[in-house]
Amino acid sequence: MKRIALFVFLLSSCLNVIYAQRSHSVPKEIIDAFAAQTDTVSGQLIQYRETLIRPEASDSAALVIFLHSAGGRGSDNLSHLGMPAVKDIYDYLRGHNIHCYFLAPQCPKTASWNGTAPGGDRPRGNGSSPHRPLFGDRKEKLDDSTPYVRHLIPFLEKFIAEHPISKSKIYILGASMGAAGVWELLAENPGFFTAAMPASGAYRGKDLSPFKHTPIVCTTGTNENSYDKNKRVIDKLRNAGADATFIPLEGMRHADACNNAFTERNLDLLFSKHR
Repeated sequence: MKRIALFVFLLSSCLNVIYAQRSHSVPKEIIDAFAAQTDTVSGQLIQYRETLIRPEASDSAALVIFLHSAGGRGSDNLSHLGMPAVKDIYDYLRGHNIHCYFLAPQCPKTASWNGTAPGGDRPRGNGSSPHRPLFGDRKEKLDDSTPYVRHLIPFLEKFIAEHPISKSKIYILGASMGAAGVWELLAENPGFFTAAMPASGAYRGKDLSPFKHTPIVCTTGTNENSYDKNKRVIDKLRNAGADATFIPLEGMRHADACNNAFTERNLDLLFSKHR
């Protein structure tokens, strides 16, 4: 009986992670609201979706960027919009009349936001087939271990230069693999963002000093593997005087935590941060 119970638990854990990585169907409202765009910066093609909220406003706009989970990777410039987080954030921004550009870039299938193949915490090595499910310590083979977010900074700098955006209101959010990308961006670009919200993704580095420059709102399910690590990181930042908040999502595992992170209360806290 113990073996059967263990098998059921492991199978449930695997399915939970797979579900979190899988794309959801994209609501028609979101497809209609977000225009498909591409740009090439420093020889790198960037595919992204863009929407402008309150286009009639005359003041400088905020810039909001969301990084999707592993299931949204690809080249269709569409499937990454299927995460419930996209609609949650979009509805919040519209409901609060926040004048902003909301960007949702797409990471290619053979890359990842932070350069580490999804599905485990071990350093990237000889991976298993990219067609296998993403769970345990199985690894996808990536074309390049360079964090894909490094291509985003030149793109974002160009976008900011070409649009009426306030540099005091630049917000980065991400879930799962996207949250790992948020940590990577903050580590490599201290002070670039006004505030950040990584949901259910762990920071794999050790140096926390870059994070003191950016207010962070971190959410993680209490039943996630990354819970203790994320809480430890935020506790250390708070003890060092940083503006860092850890929000535990009680009883939630990975999929539910990713899909329930971007609540009005949590987004209120994030968008209250200004420079």
